[in-house]
Amino acid sequence: DAAIHLVLGIAIRAESTAHGVSQVNDSVNVMEFFTSHILTELQETDMTKRPMVKATAIKFVSTFRNQFVKEHLVALMPLLISHLPAESVVVHTYAAAAIEKILTTKDEAKRHKLGSAELGPFLESLFGGLFGIVDNAVLNENEYVMKCIMRSLNVAKDDLLAVTQIVLDKLTGALGRVAKNPRNPQYNHYMFESIAVLVRSVCAKHPEHTSAFESLLFPPFQVVLQMDVTEFTPYVFQVLAQLLEYRPADAGLGEAYTSLFAPLLTPTLWERKGNIPALTRLVRAYLGKGAAEIVGQGHLVGILGVFQKLISSRANETSAFELLGSIVAYIPVDTYRKNLRDIFQILLMRLQQAKTPRYTRLVTDFFALYVGKFGSQAYLDQLNAIQPGLGLMLLTQVWTSRLAADLPVRMEAKVQVIGLTKVLCETPALLSDPSAQQIWTQALAGVMKIIINPNGHIGGAAGANAADDDDFEVEIGYDATYSRLHFAARPAVDVFPEVKDPALTLAQSLHALCSSQPGKFPPLIQHGLQSDPKLSAGLESLFQKAGLRIV
Repeated sequence: DAAIHLVLGIAIRAESTAHGVSQVNDSVNVMEFFTSHILTELQETDMTKRPMVKATAIKFVSTFRNQFVKEHLVALMPLLISHLPAESVVVHTYAAAAIEKILTTKDEAKRHKLGSAELGPFLESLFGGLFGIVDNAVLNENEYVMKCIMRSLNVAKDDLLAVTQIVLDKLTGALGRVAKNPRNPQYNHYMFESIAVLVRSVCAKHPEHTSAFESLLFPPFQVVLQMDVTEFTPYVFQVLAQLLEYRPADAGLGEAYTSLFAPLLTPTLWERKGNIPALTRLVRAYLGKGAAEIVGQGHLVGILGVFQKLISSRANETSAFELLGSIVAYIPVDTYRKNLRDIFQILLMRLQQAKTPRYTRLVTDFFALYVGKFGSQAYLDQLNAIQPGLGLMLLTQVWTSRLAADLPVRMEAKVQVIGLTKVLCETPALLSDPSAQQIWTQALAGVMKIIINPNGHIGGAAGANAADDDDFEVEIGYDATYSRLHFAARPAVDVFPEVKDPALTLAQSLHALCSSQPGKFPPLIQHGLQSDPKLSAGLESLFQKAGLRIV
């Protein structure tokens, strides 16, 4: 044991906890030492012999995981798995931790050394060993073992269908045991992440299996909710939302989800800070899948009440706008038209009393969504009914001025471009006099800043492989404030799927506007974009791509 630690001490030049050894002392032949001394220890089948040395040998493999090529790691996998049944807690914990770290290891081309193809042959023995530890009532909850289960499930992905029910039974069994007395928050977090990765891996490709997951998960989840296990309720709400989002589009809400909704609006649930992001996510999932059913059962007033409560607190304002955005996106406007004046007044009161960069971003993103859904005139009418001229005043003093310092990206950028396109091209009031035209030019400059922003990725989720990379790069674990489940994360939802290219739509709409009054707009456009040559070059390029020109 001392000898191995001595080699570790002199061989390592640079390492990190997350990524292992990145630089080795050239004077030490690590692989030769491994072959001569470590491998023979790992091949010993009697787990009761020299447990301390075994644990250190496993630590050696884990520490130098980057130095092993793929073939070595594949050969090491059964040896590490064979140590999972060891009675020594240190040995089986080190083995689980080593397997988990190896599954995150990348080669020089930044590709994972072990994927589902390499892990597939070992799944049965791997899960057998890991769940043997989890099911052992004598042992304490082992967070390293549960983290290894989570990682293995994520790597296996496509191979999980055959073992889904067995694994889910084991995980819900573990949930039932720890719900009575939650002691280890990291273990609990990885347990729910494991459930979430199982749901995501199977239901993303096979939505028809969602109902099977519901029948397996609803009973233990209902026990957690009835027992009011405060540590677990945010997790349960997130997985329920995830399942609901994967339900086939024509399946509706179903009886179990329908009966659960009314209790979700209970005020005491929303008093707990840890519940709020998860509950908001769940209510949004309900609206996305069954807005008509929710409204038909008379729950809209309750949802608006929740929004009003959330918006009154700076800590919860993001959740408030997420909820409001889903109301606008999924519920027909006639259903809540009588509430719109109150909603806008509440938003403006907060803007007046506590204007922060984040609140400004949230409220202007909402304005863009509202205009995109209902048109520029509906936005102006709503605000001007509160105070004459308020719509244009907010457009110039709050909305476009925000874009000078804080540019939206991805889906928010798409919503902003769509909203501002309607403001520019469907608002006669903006062209009525020179001061209004000045606001028009500000809006044009704002929308062009979004479009030419190299980091904008308009309408995109994160890059094609970014989600998979995040699964390995992001530090997944318990957070005392709100434990967001990484594997149950809500994918970005496009509320304007009919608009494939918002920049092209802007060019076409501007062209139609210019053609309606030839000669009027080129000077306005030049005036609006003269502050930055990149803006005018961007618009010119946009028109060229669209095969159009400004007249």
